[in-house]
Amino acid sequence: MSQDALENTDTTTHSTGSSSAGSGSPTPVSTRLRQNQQQTQSFSSETASEDEQSKATDSESTDEIQCPECATDEYLVIDEEETYCGECGLVLFRDILDRRLRWVDTGDGREPERGGAPTTHRLHHKGLPTEIGYNSDGYDRPLSRQTKRRFRRLRKWDSRSKTGSSRDRSLRLGLGEIARLVSALELSGSIHDRAADLYREVSAEGMLAGNSVEGMASACVYAACRLERLPRTLKEIGEVARVDIKEINQDYKCLNQDLELATPPPLPQDYIPRLASAVDASPRLERRAYQLSRSNAVGVLANGRQPNGVAVACLYHAFKESGQSNLRLTQQTLAEEGYTTPTTIRKLWRELQGLADDGELPDPDGNLDHFSLACGTVVGDETDRMTPPYPTQQS
Repeated sequence: MSQDALENTDTTTHSTGSSSAGSGSPTPVSTRLRQNQQQTQSFSSETASEDEQSKATDSESTDEIQCPECATDEYLVIDEEETYCGECGLVLFRDILDRRLRWVDTGDGREPERGGAPTTHRLHHKGLPTEIGYNSDGYDRPLSRQTKRRFRRLRKWDSRSKTGSSRDRSLRLGLGEIARLVSALELSGSIHDRAADLYREVSAEGMLAGNSVEGMASACVYAACRLERLPRTLKEIGEVARVDIKEINQDYKCLNQDLELATPPPLPQDYIPRLASAVDASPRLERRAYQLSRSNAVGVLANGRQPNGVAVACLYHAFKESGQSNLRLTQQTLAEEGYTTPTTIRKLWRELQGLADDGELPDPDGNLDHFSLACGTVVGDETDRMTPPYPTQQS
């Protein structure tokens, strides 16, 4: 075949390919690249025109803003929170919501966030619940019948996943019982956190086998009060608990032995602030009762006796010693507030009178600088409050 014939054949083949491309065959790569470049250029030009239009609209809206006080639009100051006139100081617009992040020490190493509550051990899900709606979505639009059925199945499986095992169910019930006891006794948040942590340890160690959830939850609250140096008697907890005092005491002994809790013994001075607040005693009367309860003579007297009864006797002795006539403080009232009996108060008060006659009690006008006027606790060294100032055994 000659050279002219080959050229004619190539020309025919190229024309045939181009005609076939027009009739639905695949487009060459170079053609597709040119089409993509043209589409990109057209899209960028449209985006640029939209940006120019938005800027023009913003400038027009800014130019339309005029101070109604001094009728000027050249000194308007626009910052993150408000728009005000730089000439007369009139605030035109104000953004009430502060969207800036504040410095927060979360304590768990996480970044501070403005949405949602912090995690807590008081709840079964640790503050990370899953909420599934019923009749509407996040935009308050009604759900269809099919979507409602699907959400109903999701709620069922979500509830089963939260309490899939008996340990999860007991943990949920126990933490709820602790929250009820803390609310009924009006305890602080630190005691609530400590009781929740103790109950989680109990659940992790498998100590709930053979014990009731209500009894172990009450024992955790009692142990938390002992650990936080804000003691409550078993009678107080037994009044709001769903089990008797005997079961609470047994569960507390089991809890204290298995977890090896470093619970300090309750001291008489730990009961003085709450008793004084309950009977509306004066700060001076409270300080005197606190001074008596910390003395060595009363410490020896308290060996083998209930500390709440000794605290009530110290407060009653301070009241009789002061001779206040504006405060009506009877033995029956103190017995009800201190969870003791009037007979115990009279017996201990007579012994305190004997110690006072022998000169073994501290002077009422002594140094009280290391006592707090507000709550009756030690302001100085904390170890003075943690260790009893009297011998543990009578020599």
